[in-house]
Amino acid sequence: MLGGLTRWLRILGQRTEYDPWSEDEALLTKAEKASMTLLTCDDELCRRALRKNIRYLRVRGDSETERLAHVSSALGLALDINMDNALCPECGNYLHRATENGELGELVPPNSLRVYNEFWVCDGADCQKVYWKGSHWKQIQSTVHTAKILANANSR
Repeated sequence: MLGGLTRWLRILGQRTEYDPWSEDEALLTKAEKASMTLLTCDDELCRRALRKNIRYLRVRGDSETERLAHVSSALGLALDINMDNALCPECGNYLHRATENGELGELVPPNSLRVYNEFWVCDGADCQKVYWKGSHWKQIQSTVHTAKILANANSR
Protein backbone atom coordinates (compact mmCIF):
# COMPACT_ATOMS: atom_id res chain seq x y z
CA MET A 1 0.00 0.00 0.00
CA LEU A 2 2.83 2.45 0.82
CA GLY A 3 5.66 0.99 -1.25
CA GLY A 4 6.08 4.19 -3.26
CA LEU A 5 6.23 6.29 -0.11
CA THR A 6 8.82 3.88 1.28
CA ARG A 7 11.07 4.50 -1.73
CA TRP A 8 10.71 8.29 -1.37
CA LEU A 9 11.56 8.16 2.33
CA ARG A 10 14.65 6.07 1.61
CA ILE A 11 15.82 8.55 -1.05
CA LEU A 12 15.50 11.18 1.69
CA GLY A 13 17.77 9.08 3.94
CA GLN A 14 15.07 7.69 6.24
CA ARG A 15 15.45 4.15 7.56
CA THR A 16 12.28 2.29 6.65
CA GLU A 17 11.01 -1.26 6.70
CA TYR A 18 8.45 -2.38 4.18
CA ASP A 19 6.82 -5.77 3.90
CA PRO A 20 3.52 -5.79 2.05
CA TRP A 21 2.96 -9.43 2.95
CA SER A 22 3.22 -9.12 6.74
CA GLU A 23 0.18 -9.68 8.87
CA ASP A 24 -1.00 -6.70 10.93
CA GLU A 25 0.08 -8.29 14.22
CA ALA A 26 3.62 -8.79 12.88
CA LEU A 27 3.78 -5.14 11.80
CA LEU A 28 2.62 -3.98 15.23
CA THR A 29 5.12 -6.21 17.02
CA LYS A 30 7.98 -5.05 14.81
CA ALA A 31 7.10 -1.37 15.27
CA GLU A 32 6.84 -1.81 19.02
CA LYS A 33 10.09 -3.76 19.46
CA ALA A 34 12.10 -1.43 17.21
CA SER A 35 10.46 1.77 18.56
CA MET A 36 9.44 2.65 15.02
CA THR A 37 6.58 4.81 13.85
CA LEU A 38 4.09 2.69 11.95
CA LEU A 39 2.92 4.36 8.74
CA THR A 40 -0.34 3.06 7.37
CA CYS A 41 -3.50 3.99 5.48
CA ASP A 42 -5.47 1.32 7.32
CA ASP A 43 -7.86 2.77 9.93
CA GLU A 44 -8.23 -0.55 11.76
CA LEU A 45 -4.46 -0.92 12.03
CA CYS A 46 -4.30 2.61 13.46
CA ARG A 47 -6.89 1.69 16.11
CA ARG A 48 -4.93 -1.42 17.05
CA ALA A 49 -1.68 0.57 17.29
CA LEU A 50 -3.41 3.15 19.50
CA ARG A 51 -4.72 0.43 21.83
CA LYS A 52 -1.19 -0.98 22.15
CA ASN A 53 0.36 2.47 22.60
CA ILE A 54 2.46 2.08 19.42
CA ARG A 55 3.43 5.25 17.58
CA TYR A 56 1.67 5.45 14.25
CA LEU A 57 0.72 7.88 11.54
CA ARG A 58 -2.42 7.50 9.45
CA VAL A 59 -0.98 8.53 6.08
CA ARG A 60 -3.22 10.75 4.02
CA GLY A 61 -3.08 11.72 0.37
CA ASP A 62 -4.12 10.39 -3.00
CA SER A 63 -0.73 10.69 -4.70
CA GLU A 64 2.83 9.89 -3.68
CA THR A 65 3.53 13.61 -3.55
CA GLU A 66 0.59 14.26 -1.23
CA ARG A 67 1.53 11.34 1.02
CA LEU A 68 5.15 12.50 1.15
CA ALA A 69 4.01 16.04 2.06
CA HIS A 70 1.72 14.68 4.77
CA VAL A 71 4.44 12.53 6.35
CA SER A 72 6.89 15.43 6.16
CA SER A 73 4.59 17.88 7.92
CA ALA A 74 3.33 15.33 10.48
CA LEU A 75 6.77 14.03 11.45
CA GLY A 76 8.88 17.12 10.83
CA LEU A 77 10.83 15.45 8.04
CA ALA A 78 12.99 17.71 5.88
CA LEU A 79 12.35 17.26 2.18
CA ASP A 80 15.95 17.60 1.01
CA ILE A 81 17.77 15.01 -1.06
CA ASN A 82 21.43 14.48 -0.31
CA MET A 83 22.66 11.48 -2.28
CA ASP A 84 25.47 10.92 0.20
CA ASN A 85 22.82 10.24 2.87
CA ALA A 86 20.25 8.56 0.65
CA LEU A 87 19.42 4.89 1.07
CA CYS A 88 18.70 2.44 -1.71
CA PRO A 89 15.06 3.01 -2.70
CA GLU A 90 14.65 -0.69 -3.44
CA CYS A 91 16.13 -2.42 -0.40
CA GLY A 92 16.94 0.31 2.13
CA ASN A 93 20.66 -0.44 2.43
CA TYR A 94 23.27 2.28 2.43
CA LEU A 95 24.67 3.65 -0.80
CA HIS A 96 28.29 4.49 -1.44
CA ARG A 97 29.70 6.78 -4.06
CA ALA A 98 31.44 4.84 -6.82
CA THR A 99 35.06 5.93 -7.00
CA GLU A 100 35.87 4.49 -10.40
CA ASN A 101 33.96 3.26 -13.42
CA GLY A 102 35.49 -0.20 -13.09
CA GLU A 103 33.41 -0.70 -9.96
CA LEU A 104 30.28 -0.26 -12.06
CA GLY A 105 31.05 -3.06 -14.49
CA GLU A 106 28.03 -4.02 -16.57
CA LEU A 107 25.62 -2.30 -14.17
CA VAL A 108 25.46 1.03 -16.02
CA PRO A 109 24.75 1.54 -19.72
CA PRO A 110 27.86 2.75 -21.62
CA ASN A 111 26.13 5.99 -22.69
CA SER A 112 25.36 6.85 -19.06
CA LEU A 113 28.98 6.20 -18.10
CA ARG A 114 30.03 8.70 -20.77
CA VAL A 115 27.46 11.38 -19.90
CA TYR A 116 27.35 11.25 -16.09
CA ASN A 117 30.21 11.33 -13.63
CA GLU A 118 28.57 10.62 -10.27
CA PHE A 119 27.23 7.20 -9.37
CA TRP A 120 26.06 5.61 -6.13
CA VAL A 121 26.04 1.84 -5.56
CA CYS A 122 23.84 -0.04 -3.12
CA ASP A 123 25.80 -1.89 -0.44
CA GLY A 124 23.19 -4.66 -0.25
CA ALA A 125 24.73 -7.95 -1.30
CA ASP A 126 21.51 -9.04 -3.02
CA CYS A 127 20.82 -5.65 -4.61
CA GLN A 128 23.89 -3.65 -5.71
CA LYS A 129 21.77 -1.33 -7.85
CA VAL A 130 23.48 1.75 -9.24
CA TYR A 131 21.97 5.23 -9.17
CA TRP A 132 22.91 8.45 -10.93
CA LYS A 133 21.30 11.83 -11.60
CA GLY A 134 20.02 10.89 -15.03
CA SER A 135 17.09 12.09 -17.10
CA HIS A 136 14.66 11.22 -14.27
CA TRP A 137 16.42 13.56 -11.81
CA LYS A 138 14.36 16.62 -12.80
CA GLN A 139 11.14 14.72 -12.09
CA ILE A 140 12.47 13.60 -8.69
CA GLN A 141 13.38 17.18 -7.79
CA SER A 142 10.01 18.42 -9.03
CA THR A 143 8.14 15.89 -6.89
CA VAL A 144 10.12 16.84 -3.78
CA HIS A 145 9.64 20.55 -4.50
CA THR A 146 5.88 20.11 -4.87
CA ALA A 147 5.78 18.03 -1.67
CA LYS A 148 7.59 20.87 0.15
CA ILE A 149 4.97 23.36 -1.01
CA LEU A 150 2.14 21.06 0.10
CA ALA A 151 3.85 20.33 3.44
CA ASN A 152 4.25 24.03 4.14
CA ALA A 153 0.59 24.62 3.29
CA ASN A 154 -0.42 21.72 5.58
CA SER A 155 1.55 23.11 8.51
CA ARG A 156 -0.30 26.43 8.46
